Amino acid sequence: MDNTDNLESSKPGGNHNQLLTSAQKEISILRARIFELYTLYTLSKTLNMSAQVNGFFENIINILKNSLKIEEFCFLLKNEECNDLKVWKANGDIYDTIKDVSFKTGEGISGIAADSGEPILINDVSKDKRFLYYKDKIPNIGSFMSIPLKLSNNKVIGVLNLHKRETNAFKEHEKTLFCDVAQDIAHTIERAKLYEKAQKESISDYLTKLYTRKYFLDTCYREHNKAERYEGIFSVIIADIDYFKYLNDTYGHSFGDEILKKLAYILKSNVREMDVVSRYGGEEFAILLPGTEKVNATLIAEKLRATVEKELVIVSSSGEAEKTTITAGISTYPQDGKTVEEIIAAADKFLYIGKEHGRNRVIHTALFEQPKTHEKRLHNRYKTTLKAARGMNHILYLEIKANNKDWKMCALNDISETGFKGEVEYELEINNIYTCKVVSYPEIYTPNVFSIRVTNAKKVGDRYQIGAELTGVHNEWKKMFTLMTHQMVF
Repeated sequence: MDNTDNLESSKPGGNHNQLLTSAQKEISILRARIFELYTLYTLSKTLNMSAQVNGFFENIINILKNSLKIEEFCFLLKNEECNDLKVWKANGDIYDTIKDVSFKTGEGISGIAADSGEPILINDVSKDKRFLYYKDKIPNIGSFMSIPLKLSNNKVIGVLNLHKRETNAFKEHEKTLFCDVAQDIAHTIERAKLYEKAQKESISDYLTKLYTRKYFLDTCYREHNKAERYEGIFSVIIADIDYFKYLNDTYGHSFGDEILKKLAYILKSNVREMDVVSRYGGEEFAILLPGTEKVNATLIAEKLRATVEKELVIVSSSGEAEKTTITAGISTYPQDGKTVEEIIAAADKFLYIGKEHGRNRVIHTALFEQPKTHEKRLHNRYKTTLKAARGMNHILYLEIKANNKDWKMCALNDISETGFKGEVEYELEINNIYTCKVVSYPEIYTPNVFSIRVTNAKKVGDRYQIGAELTGVHNEWKKMFTLMTHQMVF
C-alpha cells in the first residue's frame, strides 16, 4: 500500500468511503446484469411467440432500439446455394441503401465473423482495413460489432451487425450479451423458416408448386365474403389439358409430369400477382381472379389458351414433339351464381361444353342472348361480352392493327350491323381509321380484313373501352356478324 493509501485510510471515515464506493460499483454492475437478464428474458419470450420469419422483426426492432439503445443494425443471412451472406433485414433508415449488398465467406468483417463463428468488435473501423463499410454504401460508421447467428449445433446461419457513428461506442463485455441475443434470434429464424416451409408445403402442390385445391377453395370463400359485403365481383377459370390421358398413355407419366409443370409455369407467368393459380385435380387447373368481370376474365383466359397452344410443346424421349392445348370454362360472381359452389359449378359446366364442342377453346356461357322481340331499333345490338371467344359461334375474337405493325386483341362487349363496342389493352385515337380482322376456328371460313373508325374511347382501369363504326363496304363485317349471331343477314 502506498503513502496515498495510508493517508486515505488514516482519515476519519476513509475506509468507510472506500467500502461505500466499492459497494456502489458492485450494485451498479449487478443492476446492469439484472437488466441484461431481463432483456434476454423479454427477448426470448417475445421470440417464442413469433411463428413467421417476417412477423417477429418488428419485435426485434423494438428491443434493439428501446432496450439496448442500438439505432443502426443489419441482419445478413447465408444463402445455402452459393454460401454467401445477403442482407435480409435492417433498420428502415439504411435498408434501402444496402439491400443489394452481399459478402462472400471470409470477406469483410461480416464474412469473417460468419466463417469463424466468433463475434468481432471494432471500436474504430477507420483503423481496420478489413472493414468495407458495406461495400462503401455507408461511410459514416465509427464502431462496429458483428455477431454470428448460431444454432445449438454451432451452425452459423448469418450475422447480426450493430454499428454506431461514434468510435469506442461498445464495451467489450457487451459481446457476451449480444451473443446471447443473436442466438435467440438465430433459433427463432430457423424455427420460423421451418414453420413457413411446412405451411407452404401444406398449400402447395408437390409437382407444379402451384396452390392446392383446398387453398384455392378457402381463398374463394374469403373473396366471396368480401364481394358479398362490398358488392364486389370475382371470376373463376377452370382449365383442363386436352387429351391428357392419350399423352400419358402414349409417352409415359414422366412426360405427363413435364406437361403439368410447364403448363403451371405458363399459367402463373401470365396472370397478376394477386390472382390465385392452383392445381385443381389431375390435369385440371383453377384460377381465381379477384375484382375481375366476365369480359376481362375471358380476355385473360383466351390469352392463356393462345399462349399454351403456342408455347406448350414437349419433346418425348423418342424425339417426337407434341403440342398441348387447354379448354377453359369461366364464371363470374354474381352473374353466374350466388355461392362459391354455384360459381365453380358454372365454370365446370362451361368447361365441359367446350370439351363437347371440339376442345382448345374458352367458354363462358351456355346460351346466346338474343334481343327482345318488341325492341324496334334501326340497328339491333347483340350483347356478346366475348361470347364470341371460343364459344358456340366459331368466332374467337377480333384483332386490331394498332400501330401499323402489331395486331392486338379486342374483347367485344356488343355488336350491331354497323359497328361494335369493345375493350382493348392499348390506347386508340378517336376518329382514326384502323384495320380489323376476325380470328376464328381454322375450319371455318374467315372473313377478310375490314376498316373501322374509333368513335369514342375511355380509359377504365388498365384497359380502354372503345366504340367503333364500319367504314367503306360492309360485306366482310356482315359475314362475321352472321357467324357471331347465328342469323342470316340479307
